[in-house]
Amino acid sequence: MFSRLTWEAFQHDMVQNTAVYSGLFTGLLLLALITYLRRWKWLWSEWITTTDHKKIGIMYIAVVIVMFLKGFADAMMMRLQQATAVGESEGFLHATHFQEIFSAHGSTMIFFVAMGFMFGIMNLIVPLQIGARDLAFPFLNAVSFWLFAAGGMLILASLAIGHFSISGWLSYPLSPN
Repeated sequence: MFSRLTWEAFQHDMVQNTAVYSGLFTGLLLLALITYLRRWKWLWSEWITTTDHKKIGIMYIAVVIVMFLKGFADAMMMRLQQATAVGESEGFLHATHFQEIFSAHGSTMIFFVAMGFMFGIMNLIVPLQIGARDLAFPFLNAVSFWLFAAGGMLILASLAIGHFSISGWLSYPLSPN
């Protein structure tokens, strides 16, 4: 059922484990806060099931901010590695982990920050600019956002499960030949 997913896929170095545990702790804290404030019904009816283009644009921007923070953390780890890998010192990251961070940073910043920001701005601004009361296909717009958010969650899950690609962020337009 789990194919090649083994216990070794969850075992990482201290840097990666710290990021995983802090992300899980933050997520659990957010869920506890929503439960404590009793906002689940409001969240479901007003935001999760909405087809309003303005709210979907705001949700795009919220996901972009989370992914930007992840991409920024990747960039800072790469810069710290370059600053500490001087002379005899090898820095605090292994070479393979550095390549994974480099690939994840590029993919995150292109697909989930730059493109997501454009989707969010287009959802917020363009219908208001042309004087439309709503989009032509509001449900399709909502499905598009939730697929975008699910892709972002998969990128974040790849931090905890297995390893990210080490091919660099320019490999997606290249042919396999």
